[in-house]
Amino acid sequence: MEWSPRKVWLLMTVSWAAVVFNLSRAPYSSASSGRLIATVFSWLSITVLPLNLGLLNTLLRKSAHVTEYAILAVFLYNTLKPEEDPSWSRKAAIWALLVSGGYSLTDEFHQLFVPGRHASPFDCLIDTMGALLGLLVLSTVLVALRPKPAGMVAETTKSLS
Repeated sequence: MEWSPRKVWLLMTVSWAAVVFNLSRAPYSSASSGRLIATVFSWLSITVLPLNLGLLNTLLRKSAHVTEYAILAVFLYNTLKPEEDPSWSRKAAIWALLVSGGYSLTDEFHQLFVPGRHASPFDCLIDTMGALLGLLVLSTVLVALRPKPAGMVAETTKSLS
């Protein structure tokens, strides 16, 4: 079997979706992550007020949602974009965002059946915003790395001297 870039991206997308699913089926409660943070801070001899510990715990948990779905959306985008066209594909980005948001809905539904977990529409919103953020970062990087036309390079060099 020949491994085209699209097949590699598809494998990475499916693997990452499995990671997200696996994280959702584990009984990671807010209390257990709070205890972990408190233990790490204690080990580092850092004192944190309980209110701040709760805020940090929430921030950490929601940042994980953003990161999971930013990665998923980037993988999906690269799976869906036309291979022969290196420019930004708005169509692939929209589909990546829609599929990521849809996967978030199924993920939250799945959590209804996991002991110690619950479904949250707010988490779906955070997940979808994470996917959007991932796509925005990707588009910014692609624009920054895009080769400049020869005429622009000469003009830029001339203006710097």
